[in-house]
Amino acid sequence: MVILRWMIANLRSLIMALVISILVWAAAVNESDPLITQEFQESVSIEYRNNEPGLLVVGDVPLEGTMTLRAPSSVWDQLESEDFRLVVDLTGLQDGEHTVDVFPEEDLKLVRVISFEPTSVDIIIKPSITREMVITPVLSGEPAIGFSTEVPITSPDHATMEGPSSAVEQVQELIARVDVTGRNRDVNLDTVIVPVDSLGAQVRGVTLTPATTTVQVTIVQQRGFRSVAVVPIIEGDPAPGYWVKNVTYSPTAITLVSSDPQAVDLLPGYVETEPVVLTGARETIERTVLLSLAEGFSVIGDPSITLVITIEPLETSITITRAIEISGLDPGLAAEASPGSVSVFLQGPQPTLEELQPEDVIVVLDLLGYGIGTHQIEAEVVVLLEDVEVQAVLPETIEVTITIQPTPTPEGG
Repeated sequence: MVILRWMIANLRSLIMALVISILVWAAAVNESDPLITQEFQESVSIEYRNNEPGLLVVGDVPLEGTMTLRAPSSVWDQLESEDFRLVVDLTGLQDGEHTVDVFPEEDLKLVRVISFEPTSVDIIIKPSITREMVITPVLSGEPAIGFSTEVPITSPDHATMEGPSSAVEQVQELIARVDVTGRNRDVNLDTVIVPVDSLGAQVRGVTLTPATTTVQVTIVQQRGFRSVAVVPIIEGDPAPGYWVKNVTYSPTAITLVSSDPQAVDLLPGYVETEPVVLTGARETIERTVLLSLAEGFSVIGDPSITLVITIEPLETSITITRAIEISGLDPGLAAEASPGSVSVFLQGPQPTLEELQPEDVIVVLDLLGYGIGTHQIEAEVVVLLEDVEVQAVLPETIEVTITIQPTPTPEGG
């Protein structure tokens, strides 16, 4: 009872203390993570919901809007446009023109929507009709010379249109366009279906299900024509110490034509080039090479190919022994290396290594800054020829003893 009477007597003070505590806590939180009010930088989608059966919104309507938000600073970097939306509720709206309010939706508890645009939209609602129609494939361009197209096939071959009657009734054809320009192989392509009117112009405001179809076009070679592979004829070998790294050429296949279709049918599946001799070559060969054609045949296009034969030196390795040279030793000091020479393992093009002279490889001990005593130092190897790499040095470290240089004894002393 005493405690209860004390609490009743001091209730006003207790409430005041609680309010002050909450205010102090809120101020502390706001200071460490302040609320920021600003416009959200990304656009927010506008959703049109609950349209009555058989009715739809026609014409151009806004699909995006903007929002001004209030949120703690720590939350702003985590916000995404998918967290918000503007909604237009079409419940109960019938055929005609309407001005409808927009309301916001958000999924985050710490975020508050302060304002948004637009706050209302003007829309037109019209009755919706559906209609099914055959999809017509339309080919453009011409296939490669010597080839022709068969009747194209679509899958699926029908689509359903939905939209206001004024738009659906304009549609005279559903077409799926495919360009076969320069093709010499079958086409199997997913293509957008386009509703067009009697003049071939696209009709807007119509929704298609499905929106795409697969168009299959069989491309066949005509009699008297034949596509064959190209086989380059290469003779000889590169110079000793060199090898053929790669051979590329273009085109890799050509189309032959003859006035005798039976002779075309008897051809092998390839045509050779005139010989290219690379005997003794030391560098890459690039040239235009004529095709070797049988009598009575000609080529659709250029009767030659571009041939590139990449030739590079063989890689090899050698080991040489070189004496150690001293550099950087302070005046008045003497140095002795143990051992006095090292084995150097080199790798590079065989022709270059065959011409290597001992003086082309220098092994140096840089003693700059070293004083009297015994030191373990790594040797530096300098190779004066290009494309030659040092693979290893044995031993890796050299023991160097540095002493005071002896004073020469005067003659006759």
